[in-house]
Amino acid sequence: MRSTLVCEIEHYAIHDGPGIRTVVFLKGCPLRCLWCSNPETQRKENELYYNKSSCLNCGACIKVCKENALNISTEGMVINRDKCTGCDLCVKFCPTSSLKLVAKTMTVDDVFNEVMKDSLFYNQSGGGVTVSGGEALMNVDFVLDFFKLLKEIYVHTTLETTGFGDTDKLESLSLYTDLFLFDLKHVDKYTHKTLTGVDNSLILKNLQLLKDLNKEVIIRIPLITNLNDSIENIQNSINIAKDNNIKEIHLLPYHTLGLDKYRRLQKNYNLDHIDKPIPEYLNKLKTLIEESKIKCIIGG
Repeated sequence: MRSTLVCEIEHYAIHDGPGIRTVVFLKGCPLRCLWCSNPETQRKENELYYNKSSCLNCGACIKVCKENALNISTEGMVINRDKCTGCDLCVKFCPTSSLKLVAKTMTVDDVFNEVMKDSLFYNQSGGGVTVSGGEALMNVDFVLDFFKLLKEIYVHTTLETTGFGDTDKLESLSLYTDLFLFDLKHVDKYTHKTLTGVDNSLILKNLQLLKDLNKEVIIRIPLITNLNDSIENIQNSINIAKDNNIKEIHLLPYHTLGLDKYRRLQKNYNLDHIDKPIPEYLNKLKTLIEESKIKCIIGG
């Protein structure tokens, strides 16, 4: 049975598809969005969170690390993440739980059994299960097996995706996916590459595929002040929505809720100078979208 790394399973979610949902966050993403709020999902490999405030600098973790991936400096623990294999010995021996693995390996059955604990809420609210990332298409074979099980018992399935993945496999997955929450981070392919590390040619190709397959798609635009929130970019996004028969757009205002994750991963966050979108401007963009006969929700 297939297995993969799962960062989190969020119960009772209400913003990632219709009704009350369970959201499964998988590890691995080919994009490196400057504003990413889930940096723990980027690398395909497992990795360590480190809580400096509770660390005693006792060295117990260093003694058991077989890869020599840990060291102590005046600034606290130093983790060589290229050497770390995610074996979790250091986690087990840390007396203050200052080290923690970001994800755990789960089989398709493991995830299925966990999400089905919420099945009563799906039935009562018209909800279901959403798979997110990272980028779920990096785990497309796992998601395909998982969605097949869910559709056998008529559970609503949603895929939250950047659209950056193998087109043929996306087509196979579409047979078992009821709704796609499809990110559109910028329309211009060169700016898209600057902001995310990849251009959007494949993304737009896959959006066209979902149109041709007559799939239900909602476009999501993460709004980052002065990076992709211009009137021009939103108007171009509206045009793409129209071209692909998409009737709904969600505007996701910039936030800094992932900052603590960067600290625990010992990564730099380079957008902490960005202001959150002004509510009046958000409403202006919402009006612009709705004037094009497209439903718009702020926050998703």
